[in-house]
Amino acid sequence: MGFWFSDGCRRVLGFESEDDFPENGENPDRFIAPDDLARINNEFRIAATEGGPYDVNYCVRRKDGKRMWVRAAAKFRRDEQGIARSCMGALVDIDDAVKNQARQQQALEQALERADHASKVKTDFLHRMSHDMRTPLNCILGLLELCERNRDDEALLWESHGKMRTAARHLLSLIDDTLQASKLGEGELALVREPVDFAHLQADVDDIMQLLAAEAGVIMEGRQEEDSIAYRYVLGSELYLRQIFLNIYSNCIKYNRPGGKVITHVTSSELPDGKVLLCWEITDTGIGMSPEFLKRVFEPFARESSVAGTVGGTGLGMPIVKQLIELMGGSIDISSELNEGSTFVISIPFDLAPAPRETEQAANGSALQGRRLLLVEDNDLNAEIAATILEGDGAYVSIAGDGSQALEAFAANPAGTFDVILMDVVMPKMDGLAATRAIRALDRSDAASIPIIAMTGNAFQEDVRDCLEAGMNAHMAKPIDVAKAERIIAAAMNGGPDSVRQ
Repeated sequence: MGFWFSDGCRRVLGFESEDDFPENGENPDRFIAPDDLARINNEFRIAATEGGPYDVNYCVRRKDGKRMWVRAAAKFRRDEQGIARSCMGALVDIDDAVKNQARQQQALEQALERADHASKVKTDFLHRMSHDMRTPLNCILGLLELCERNRDDEALLWESHGKMRTAARHLLSLIDDTLQASKLGEGELALVREPVDFAHLQADVDDIMQLLAAEAGVIMEGRQEEDSIAYRYVLGSELYLRQIFLNIYSNCIKYNRPGGKVITHVTSSELPDGKVLLCWEITDTGIGMSPEFLKRVFEPFARESSVAGTVGGTGLGMPIVKQLIELMGGSIDISSELNEGSTFVISIPFDLAPAPRETEQAANGSALQGRRLLLVEDNDLNAEIAATILEGDGAYVSIAGDGSQALEAFAANPAGTFDVILMDVVMPKMDGLAATRAIRALDRSDAASIPIIAMTGNAFQEDVRDCLEAGMNAHMAKPIDVAKAERIIAAAMNGGPDSVRQ
């Protein structure tokens, strides 16, 4: 059977003129890619002899040697016995369509692979979080049981109390990491500027880490240059700074050895713009990191494979640390060697904050004496605990179970009945934001001036902003730190600008 190619077919094959095209009638197999030749000839034979359709896709070799995809379709003319005597067909360039489809298929497969990987990562993360959160929770429950069995052993009770506080703070840090990770992934972290007392912050972090270090047999050492003491008060985020140091110290302890050390060296220097640069060099004598893992240490969920199954952790700490430090305009560098330990160098610039006035500091202990507080809390146990603590400091506390009850209690009593309102945010019937707006809108002398302080588990910067925009004076994140709560309440009642959040 002979073959004849039209001008259009020749152009598909890369021949622009008839002069350089092989003579019509020559076998066209020379244009078919070798790996498709057997399949195409078989398809053609079946269509010619058995009467089936001939419509196939295959690769051809163009004049320039490049491969391209074509679609070939043919219709046969047969004699009276049904034998094919001739055919007429078309050759269509489908190269772009086939390659686009291949790219789409590859992209789909890659997306499915990423989705499978993300699902596995999330599953692994939830398993680790379940284990890591149960560890301090089991500690607290076990210590409570121990206290119940030894109610007359005052020394044991106090010791257990300290351990429970440490375990609870560790649990809180895990929760903070998990919540912070969602903001990290969405790029929603916001910079907070509030007065920070580094002496209090350091003592807070030390309280949490010392017990963990003692249980692991690790020694915590610190060295601080004399001039850095002059920069005790700065403007920054105490919440973020606490997260940074808890994460790094936790790693230094977890990946250490019994008898090992964690050594902190603090230095400071003045910057030309009036800021101060504080630097922390934190070194541990632990197991170190491999060069491969050191490259991935700031990736979410990354954990050293050799210890991932034996050491707890979410794999979220270091990515959060890096993002928070960079948000503050600082930097973090890590150096490490396997079996030799790791060194973390943190540098953060700060604006200086004035030291609190002595009168304010002295007033904190007795500021609540005789004050009348309206506590708005829908959880009965939380309300009972908060009221007992506040009444222990000399305050008179009235309790409202939701925002509508708070509005009713405030409106039903004469002006000046309450000195401050402590307002939960997430409540049934009427939430704390709506209740605050309703109180501020009342036509009475103290509606606009009474201090309203958020006391809520919504702890991110946008939550603080929402509270302030609703008309609140300050924000405290649950669980409440009693000393800080008293300081913020006292400042709000005195009209001071102490801080808008805990």
